[in-house]
Amino acid sequence: MLDALQPGIDTLKWNSENINPFINKAMKIVTEVDELVKKMKDNVRKMNEITKNWAKPLYERKNKALLAEDVEQTHQAVVQPRLEEIRN
Repeated sequence: MLDALQPGIDTLKWNSENINPFINKAMKIVTEVDELVKKMKDNVRKMNEITKNWAKPLYERKNKALLAEDVEQTHQAVVQPRLEEIRN
């Protein structure tokens, strides 16, 4: 890409004989890059929306001691669905 734009940096002037083909080629390249950057920004925005829910803790510890069975039930009821949501 840079090679295609280099004549505009080094040698071409606005009144140069071959300026129109250069401008058309440069415009095509810039348009393609602009579309790519917009798509990348859109993808990042979507990833941020998806991962925003992952920021909350998987499990909140209670102040009182629990029996092993209660911990297992809580884990099954809370953590497993969250992990499945993240996998999806």
